[in-house]
Amino acid sequence: MKQTFFALSLTLFLCVFAKEASAYDAQVGGIYYIFSGSEATVTYLLNGTNNTPAYSGDVVIPETVTHNGTTYKVTAIGHWAFQYCSNLTSVTLPTSVTSFGNNAFSHCTGLTSYEIPDHITTVGMYAFSECSNLKSIDIPTSVTSIGVYAFQNCTSLTAVTIPSSLTAISDFTFTGCSSLTDVFIPKSVTSIGVKAFEKCTSLPAITIPDGVTAIGNDAFNGCSSLMSISLPATVKTLGDRAFSQCGSQTTVTIPYGVETIGTGAFSLGTNLTEVFIPRSVTAIGTAAFGACNNLTKVTVDIEEPLAITQYVFSNRKNATLYVPRGSKAAYKEAEVWKEFKVIVEIANADVNKDGFINIGDVTALIDIILGKDATEPYLYDHDCADINGDSLITIADVTALIDIILGR
Repeated sequence: MKQTFFALSLTLFLCVFAKEASAYDAQVGGIYYIFSGSEATVTYLLNGTNNTPAYSGDVVIPETVTHNGTTYKVTAIGHWAFQYCSNLTSVTLPTSVTSFGNNAFSHCTGLTSYEIPDHITTVGMYAFSECSNLKSIDIPTSVTSIGVYAFQNCTSLTAVTIPSSLTAISDFTFTGCSSLTDVFIPKSVTSIGVKAFEKCTSLPAITIPDGVTAIGNDAFNGCSSLMSISLPATVKTLGDRAFSQCGSQTTVTIPYGVETIGTGAFSLGTNLTEVFIPRSVTAIGTAAFGACNNLTKVTVDIEEPLAITQYVFSNRKNATLYVPRGSKAAYKEAEVWKEFKVIVEIANADVNKDGFINIGDVTALIDIILGKDATEPYLYDHDCADINGDSLITIADVTALIDIILGR
């Protein structure tokens, strides 16, 4: 009885193993397929930790395949189809194929460039991850979904244009792309996922377009070359450690509209010297600017001091805090805020109402003085235009505004 049970168990195991190890229905013309109804999916020879490299060189996938007298339409590149095929150099696809499965091309180190055909709509998880020699990728507007980790550790990839067909950049999509220097994000994108660009250490600048409302945790963490970050007023949340360890930044201007600055959001910014926090912010997480030891100027356009922990700013003893006119006494009494070396009152100088205090406000102020903004509802904030607080809007306010911008 035991021998019979063992024999049956062994047979069952071998059947299951055979199904897992050889997960294809037929091999036709050097391509392995799974058939379902009238359709065929390209698959692998043997699956495993290091998928048996069944494909090499230039591979051409046909639009149809005939097996045992039946013709099937090839519609997909399946999960793991070309994984670990290190000698694969190109894959030509028919228009009938609309999707890449998970890990479809992962660890294909022979791929140096790839133009995703304009009939592909879905790029699966890990689709091109660990393609360490992939220098360029062309993503067409037909693609509406890119899975997590899709281009993880493509360490030779230098430039990426996100198509306008995408509304989100998924978690971990470009994490570890250490050669990436140029990224274009279209206005269609509304969210940037967790660790989406983490450790893209060569990325010098990023422009987040209008429409993005959330930047995920660690989205740009470890982007050590990042010097310029342009954020729109549509962003409401900066995730935990979103821009942590971006040591090349010297100034951070958080636009009006941001409500939450996450824990450690700009921490370990070793060269950060100036920060502007708008009045829209209602919460600042622990260590948001922690270990930013060169931070010497913090401008807070919030009349009532927010409750913060002592770890939010780690260089208070050597920094000057600029607060709205009439708020100095409140900040001098508020826990943590009162520990800044110097507290100085300044006017709310955001004349053009864009969340920034810069040369654009000077232009707006001059327009007000010249009478170019004389009809209500005003284009500009006339209350903010009285920079020096004398109840007049004159050239003296322009001088005072320039002093604020220059930190004088």
